[in-house]
Amino acid sequence: MGKGGKKKAAKGSATPVASAPTPVIGWKIEQPEYDARVARVRAILEERKLDALVLFHPIRMAYVSGFFHLSTERPMAIIVGGDGKMGALIPWLEQEHIAKSPAVTNTKVYPEYPTGGTKHPLLHLGDLLKEMGLTKTGKRLGYDSNGYLDINGYDGPTLTEIAGEGVETVSARDIVDRLRAVKSEAELNYIIQSCIWGNLAHQLMHNKVALGRSPVEISLEASVEASKAMLAALGPGYQQFSSTFGLPASAGFSAGKNTSLPHGLYGGAGVQRGDILVTGAGADVAGYQSELERTMIVGEPDESFVKHYDLMMTLQQAGFDALKPGRTFAEAETEISKYYAELGVSEMQRHHTGHGIGLEGHEWPFIDKGCDAVIEENMVLSVEPGIYAPGVGGFRHSDTVVIRSFGAELLTFYPRDLGSLIVQL
Repeated sequence: MGKGGKKKAAKGSATPVASAPTPVIGWKIEQPEYDARVARVRAILEERKLDALVLFHPIRMAYVSGFFHLSTERPMAIIVGGDGKMGALIPWLEQEHIAKSPAVTNTKVYPEYPTGGTKHPLLHLGDLLKEMGLTKTGKRLGYDSNGYLDINGYDGPTLTEIAGEGVETVSARDIVDRLRAVKSEAELNYIIQSCIWGNLAHQLMHNKVALGRSPVEISLEASVEASKAMLAALGPGYQQFSSTFGLPASAGFSAGKNTSLPHGLYGGAGVQRGDILVTGAGADVAGYQSELERTMIVGEPDESFVKHYDLMMTLQQAGFDALKPGRTFAEAETEISKYYAELGVSEMQRHHTGHGIGLEGHEWPFIDKGCDAVIEENMVLSVEPGIYAPGVGGFRHSDTVVIRSFGAELLTFYPRDLGSLIVQL
């Protein structure tokens, strides 16, 4: 030992260099991806000769900024400027929240309205547009909605009214929606995680089905258990983004003849032998959703159930097969509807085959005859061509798929065969 008890460094050894902590997974989209999204938005603004895009929808706002929030009667907006600036209209109670979005460089904070003043919040948005140089004659503003949404009793002026004379306002909600439709690698990873935890919630619910127990009781118990397991597994870096008051993972079902309604409500009556169950499960991971639905039966199925179940399975396979890159969604849905007709059950087709899924449980595009958008690789969709027989029940599996070069690939993996979905009591 040298003087003072310090050990001498070995001859030729490297001197330790301080470094930043090793990053830990945060279960969220990182800033470089947000920057890339905004760059794509600005490129489209340039193509369309728009000076800015004003977003009022909370999920579209979050997609470009990372600012997830609870929408109330207090209006909020994000402005994506074509010049590289991003602005935000925020009430007092969200000012610390928006500070976590580094790309937002211009923030207009307004007091509680009307108790905090007499100036309407949307007039503060007009001030922000002026500060960003977007109220000059000849400016063109795109928007997803012409003013804030009707939420919790909100009422106020339109964007067109507050932008001022000489400013043109143009509907451009498709800009962000079309970008959202094709998922990045990070988004796909989070959706796959959502499928895993939705699968657990569904299995726990399946195991708890018992005669006399209500769908509400079973669903709540399974959802709480699945959420606790999910939180324990994902750790302290997990945060709920798009289901603020819900559970991180959830599962539920409607039962009996109520299932003949495509969106039958969960009831308090106990499960009975012979009941058809139409289930649903999913989870929120980094704000991303998935959809898993199954048709089940309590006790041995009769001939009518088996017949309708087999028809539903045939139609869902037709749905998987129809989703090929390069086709339009309208072409795919037209093909699926032909299967309904050939099977003699056209009157039982109550809704389109599926929808986009990601930051919302339902989002654009839709597998629908009215959707001429082209199917592209890395789009994520639900596939759920159900049939609904009045007096008998509903029959619908829903699976989350991603479009690959060859077609649809299943991301949800809960058993689909009838034998696995009979609840033996």
